[in-house]
Amino acid sequence: MGRMSTAESLAPAPMGTPAGEPVPASSVMVLIPALNEATSIGAVVAAARRCAGPLAEMGLGLSVCVIDDGSTDGTGAAARGAGADQVLKHGRNMGVGAAVRTGLIYARTRGFGVAVKLDGDGQHDPADIPALIRPILDDRADVVYGNRFSRIDYRMPLYRRAGNAAFRGLMRWLTGWDIEDSQPGMFAVNRSYLTVSFIPGDYNYTQQVLLDSYLKGMRFEQAPISFHRRQSGESFISLQYPFRVLSQILVLMVMIRPLKVFLPLAAFFLGAGAVIGTVELGMWAAGIAERPIEHVNLVLGLAMFGLNTGFFGLLAEAIARRSS
Repeated sequence: MGRMSTAESLAPAPMGTPAGEPVPASSVMVLIPALNEATSIGAVVAAARRCAGPLAEMGLGLSVCVIDDGSTDGTGAAARGAGADQVLKHGRNMGVGAAVRTGLIYARTRGFGVAVKLDGDGQHDPADIPALIRPILDDRADVVYGNRFSRIDYRMPLYRRAGNAAFRGLMRWLTGWDIEDSQPGMFAVNRSYLTVSFIPGDYNYTQQVLLDSYLKGMRFEQAPISFHRRQSGESFISLQYPFRVLSQILVLMVMIRPLKVFLPLAAFFLGAGAVIGTVELGMWAAGIAERPIEHVNLVLGLAMFGLNTGFFGLLAEAIARRSS
């Protein structure tokens, strides 16, 4: 095994029953991050456990893991009482991105072949798991996102619909994938992605998983899922959501494919210098200006900054590829 990654070093120790021996790769781990969801987590875990029968018919085992992200209301105890196979406990609230990272790392180290993430607030239906993982079992996809919009049972607020549309457009542009729902909250990944997954940001995970899997050459599909109105608890999404998510996307791109960030910046500064220089040279040739280049320092500064940015991007790309 290679050097422990940053994400692995942040994973907390499990709480409850010891992990035990590695499981067969034909088993599915259901990951349920939860923060103060004591009133709903029991029903979610019980519903997930009911998938054991359908999955067994498909030749698959099932394990349910709840990631308690620093709850203070007894969420972990409620999950264990409802039959969760494992409860992982964060000593403090770290964020849903950190909770998903912990779950994916745990599924990877235990040797699971498929991991499915769903919310602990009851908005998802675990009965959708067999259909969600079907593209993975058929070897058509490495990452499968749910698509809520054909089976949502309430009208989402306007600001949420606008935010979903904006981030769907952004992720389509960044990945080139035909994404219908970029923030479904329920997704499945196979062993290929589990072994290379990297979620550096603690705040959220959904755009990070999409971008990380795209940059690592994974195959992507979507499958319809049910989505219900939240009956208890509070959503972590607030006005700061778009700003924090965009910063996470930028950090991930810089860490994994820095050239995709620095090359456009280099082209912008070089292009700006070239345009200014060309315009001023043309004005001099036409007899309008007294000197060929009026703003020599500006043109040279833009050109040098663009070149340095491009060289830095190439160096960072080489380091990132060597590290991966």
